[in-house]
Amino acid sequence: MRDQSQKGRPARQRASRVWRIATKAIIALAAVGALVAIAMMPQSSRETPPTEAPPVNVAVMEIIPEAELADTFILPAVIEPNRVVTVSAEAAASIDRIPPKEGDTVQKGDLLVQLNADLIRPQFATAEARYQRDQIEYERMKSLVKDDAAPQQDLDNAVTQLAASRAAFEEARARLDRTRILAPSHGVLNKLFVEEGEYVSSGTPVADIVQVDIVKVAVSVPERDVPFLAVGQSAEILAHVRGREESSEGAIAFISRVADERTRSTRMEITLPNRDGQLHSGQIVRARLTRQVLEDAVLVPLLAVIPMETGYAVYVVEDAKAVRRDVELGLIRGDRIRIISGLQRGDRLIVVGHRFVAPGQDVRVVPGTLEGGQDL
Repeated sequence: MRDQSQKGRPARQRASRVWRIATKAIIALAAVGALVAIAMMPQSSRETPPTEAPPVNVAVMEIIPEAELADTFILPAVIEPNRVVTVSAEAAASIDRIPPKEGDTVQKGDLLVQLNADLIRPQFATAEARYQRDQIEYERMKSLVKDDAAPQQDLDNAVTQLAASRAAFEEARARLDRTRILAPSHGVLNKLFVEEGEYVSSGTPVADIVQVDIVKVAVSVPERDVPFLAVGQSAEILAHVRGREESSEGAIAFISRVADERTRSTRMEITLPNRDGQLHSGQIVRARLTRQVLEDAVLVPLLAVIPMETGYAVYVVEDAKAVRRDVELGLIRGDRIRIISGLQRGDRLIVVGHRFVAPGQDVRVVPGTLEGGQDL
């Protein structure tokens, strides 16, 4: 019995091993079949269909060039008298009287200073009498020679004597006239250098006359702007008068041919009427000068321009899409800037929302935008 049980044990072990192998094979085949079945089943697409970006709301302005745009700039300037004339004595004498006072307005030819003429009047009277006598002698000799009652030589001598006495008379009259020191031009008697009773010599300054109804505005112009300016060109002067700024129009009267070596600027003078006397010497003002007048100038809001790596750009609306335009910039006027190239009349420039668009982006112009170039 023991032998039979020992012989049957290997057979059972073999049968158990075969069964385990068969079971694993069946499980493996089932798994493979399941995978094949799953693979053959229809599958839904794993890719999400792309969604289109919604249009960007923008505001636009229509480009309407300005017919004329003045390219102006403002510089500080100083008021100076148009003329300052120093009047001097032309004869040596003491001063009898000085009719006007400092600050008085004088006209050309008005008496400023009367010098003592006691020594000159007798000389003038003598010269006048001699001239009159020689004039009579000349007429008498001319009549005698005409009637052949006197030789021609006597008439020639009379002519020479008359010429000499006339010269002496005119000299005496000029010396007498010089005792009256007159105003050479109209203006304000700004300063008197002498007093009554004082003795003056020829060449001694006696008074300063300042012309105030016209003033000149001195301004230093940078070298780059000088070629745009010319004598006779108009200029606007802005001055504070009694607490408020007033504007006056003058004209360029002088442009220096020599620039300042230190500042590289050129002195320019503008003549300006000052009939009411509100402007005074030394007053600081501002001069608005015009470089040039630009035609068909395109001005856009400064904020509508986008700085790029190599230049500047703007966006316009074409067929409901954003289109980028590279632009060249010019002068700045307040919060606007001139576009030299890149935009033309009728373009619809994006001025709000331009930083949220890209080339080809769909856009929607919202109501109440800046059509027709209206301000923001």
